Amino acid sequence: MHLIFKKSFVLFWLFQSVSLALGTNFLIFPENAVDLALGQHPSWNGSESVNPSLIKQKSSTPMFYINSGNWFGDISISGLNYVQKIGNYNNRLFLKQGEVNDLEFRFDKPSDEPVSQFSAYAFQLGSGVARKSAFGDIGIKVSYLSFGIYDQVASGLTFDVGFSKLLKNGIGIGVSILNLGYMSKLYEEKPKLPAMVLAGVSKELSFLSAKSRVFSTIKYSALNSTYKIKTGADFMLGPLRMLGGYFITKHTSEFSLGSGFNYGRFGFIYAMKFGSQNIGEPNIISISYRMP
Repeated sequence: MHLIFKKSFVLFWLFQSVSLALGTNFLIFPENAVDLALGQHPSWNGSESVNPSLIKQKSSTPMFYINSGNWFGDISISGLNYVQKIGNYNNRLFLKQGEVNDLEFRFDKPSDEPVSQFSAYAFQLGSGVARKSAFGDIGIKVSYLSFGIYDQVASGLTFDVGFSKLLKNGIGIGVSILNLGYMSKLYEEKPKLPAMVLAGVSKELSFLSAKSRVFSTIKYSALNSTYKIKTGADFMLGPLRMLGGYFITKHTSEFSLGSGFNYGRFGFIYAMKFGSQNIGEPNIISISYRMP
């Protein structure tokens, strides 16, 4: 009886700790290298992953994106994006996934070998749509989320809504509400979605043939009642692109860098993040292709 209780307690602790790392927190992972470098801003020309009103078809033909990289804790992340315009609506289909394969199950008694090894995964599939209105751009995103740990699986639906508008003199604003929805039980409890509100402002600048955008955002997380301040800059000179961001909370600070280029129909960006926690350096490679 004592062994059964101990095993149940260890499993509960295991599910709780890994679910915090790769469960619903997976929703706040950046989707691509631009998001990682800049910091996911909801204002004009920011990130469509945190503000569905920013979904825009930037060319006359659909765009296809491939993303691959690593997050904190040796979590591998990857994803696909497809953006096109149908009538007056800009549409985005996306797939994002993350996994870690070297988790070990151990009891509290020291041993050379683990009792067993297992993996954890998270998977998100969704679609977003945006349209212009008399007041600005509005958008909504709906996605299916599933994640599994050991032999347990939880799934659910999430909803995002957003608004953005370009004002005079190249100033843009944006606000979004993310990760509303429902999750099924994992083990004995329903995982909590990391609901949050983002509000930001951006400014477009130009000098000779160079163009740049600067961003500033405040993010409030309802899950742990914390605020995060983020800034970012996107510098473009011909086919070359340089990006950077800085993020600060009450206890931590992080900065990120990215660079890339466009060549014909192809685009490439690589980004890395560095933090004060010393728990790894996330990196993502993104490749884009403008379809014929």
